[in-house]
Amino acid sequence: MDIRHRLNKSYNELNGLYHDISMKLGLSDSESMVMYMLYDTKEPLTQSDIVKATGLSKQTLNSAIRKLEKGEIILLEKLNEKSKKIVMTDKGRIIIAQKIKPLVDMEDRVLDSWTEEDRLKYLELIEKFKEQFEKEVKAYDKGQ
Repeated sequence: MDIRHRLNKSYNELNGLYHDISMKLGLSDSESMVMYMLYDTKEPLTQSDIVKATGLSKQTLNSAIRKLEKGEIILLEKLNEKSKKIVMTDKGRIIIAQKIKPLVDMEDRVLDSWTEEDRLKYLELIEKFKEQFEKEVKAYDKGQ
């Protein structure tokens, strides 16, 4: 099995694990991503921020936002003329603490089990792959 195949297999299996834990937490993948970003980010988030960071389609994100709003987990507040920020409600903070913090704790336990050198190398390689792949995608876009 070549490197690219192994990389994609591992990436897909990891996504499957995130899907499984989201289901166990009673969340869709997109709801889980929104709540994770709200937990992990200190700044106000817009829907555009989440689309850029996750790759979710605007339609999928809108559906997740509406469901979270309906569940009174988040609300949208006007940020400026063009966008609204996503804000956690008190109920949302409790649910995020109950459902997202355990996921973050799992990730932290895995990373804590690695040496500092391994953590930094993993991060360096992931960032390098992303940056180079981004260049390839832009070059492809220009060629279309």
